Amino acid sequence: MSEDTEELAARIKRINEATERVRGRAQSADGSVYIETDARGAITDLRLAPHAVEHGMSRLAMLIVDRHRAAYTNAEAEAQQVFTEVSREYPRVDSGSGDTRDEQLSIRNSEPSAPPTYVPTHLRGDNGTGRGSYGDHDYVI
Repeated sequence: MSEDTEELAARIKRINEATERVRGRAQSADGSVYIETDARGAITDLRLAPHAVEHGMSRLAMLIVDRHRAAYTNAEAEAQQVFTEVSREYPRVDSGSGDTRDEQLSIRNSEPSAPPTYVPTHLRGDNGTGRGSYGDHDYVI
């Protein structure tokens, strides 16, 4: 494996490990529903207080959906922050242009660029390469 490939693999592994630990949490105002999700939106913890059904099952269902949405939003925001922080630890890997790493860093440091965007692994469609696009965003991990 070349040095750039090894760096890219280490970078991808570090980002994935960091974002896998991300959790978003939300609780209803009355404390009847507490929910925790990972950065993909999967529920990792759900707690219902005994009084959760006092106002009916429909209200409980709406609270669960609403708090799930809030927890997932929190997890996504945290994942974006973690992604940005971890991405700063590694310089970007050569894009194949033939430029040396020092030239690439010099060019990158002189040009303003958009901050990196976190894209959940299951949405990337990059086949493990760490390069691709999602929606309007191109990304390189």
